[in-house]
Amino acid sequence: MLRYILKRILQFIPVFIGVTVILFVLQNVVPGDPIKLITGEKAVSPEVELQLRIANHLVKTQEFPILDENGQQVYDEDGNPQMVKRAVNSKGEPVSNSKDAEPESVWDRYVYYISGLLQGNLGNSYQKRRPVADIFLEKYPYTIRLALCGIVVEIIVGIGAGVISAIKRYSFWDVLVTLSTSILVAMPAFWLGMLLQLLFGVNLKILPISGAGANSAFPEYLHYILPAITLASVSTAYTARIMRSQLLDVMNSDYIRTAVAKGLSSRKVIVHHALKNALIPVVTYIGIDFGSMLSGAILTETVFNWPGIGLTIYQAIMQRDWPIVLGGVSIICIVVMVISLIVDVSYAFLDPRIRYGASAKGGK
Repeated sequence: MLRYILKRILQFIPVFIGVTVILFVLQNVVPGDPIKLITGEKAVSPEVELQLRIANHLVKTQEFPILDENGQQVYDEDGNPQMVKRAVNSKGEPVSNSKDAEPESVWDRYVYYISGLLQGNLGNSYQKRRPVADIFLEKYPYTIRLALCGIVVEIIVGIGAGVISAIKRYSFWDVLVTLSTSILVAMPAFWLGMLLQLLFGVNLKILPISGAGANSAFPEYLHYILPAITLASVSTAYTARIMRSQLLDVMNSDYIRTAVAKGLSSRKVIVHHALKNALIPVVTYIGIDFGSMLSGAILTETVFNWPGIGLTIYQAIMQRDWPIVLGGVSIICIVVMVISLIVDVSYAFLDPRIRYGASAKGGK
């Protein structure tokens, strides 16, 4: 098991590098000067513009000694020479104008970004003038809480509906589940969210339609109901379908017929024998979907003005705030890979026959 986990972690490295490389290249392909995004319509002096390019690692720089009025080297209290970072041209000569400075290569900027990322530094937002890491530390708890609410709805309703549909095959309940899941699968999540807002928020006025509870007349927990239902709607439908299909397949297995022949009750046969094996594909889907929810549901968070990372990334894309976009996607990539690993490891606990890293001959 440990060997398998280490192997999967090593496989994450090229995936993560590939994702960040693609995003970093796209950032440089999309039109727009980062400095113009930082300063907006405000005109800045060439000196200020150059300092902004240096601070954002957009031009090549070198450290030069600080000299006093007499041209002598300046030292600090410990006797070390004081240095200053200045932009340089292609010849390595210091320049005072950004037009004369040599642009930093995309590769060097990527290496600089990855080195900062490994140290927990995601850069600074162009628009918010804040560290990206601080922004996501503030926004991510909202996404986590919403994802937990959504996955609880998906597990309880999806698995429950699938089990009932399989047990009551061809009954009214089976038809109801099949019809409901078909409608949910065909319905766009953002449209369902707006319908729920219109019905429960505008017409009935019993649930809030936006925000996470701050400065609201409704209790905070009520703000999670409509976004969680919207977030889990399509996934719940797929979970119910997968659960029904897998349970029906398992119920036709030889060992289930043997358990029934021994006189075990239907409840024991389903709970202790059939359900555990039928859950493996369901756990795979729910686990991947949970990783997707933790990545920030952009449509749901946008419709309900939910202050999570999905809405934050959407706003950053609209504003070309690339440090937030890159930081957000990097976090999403890590979360999805970790959740995927947890799902794979959970197979061994659901089915004892599965042993990762076991030899094909020995089975141990």
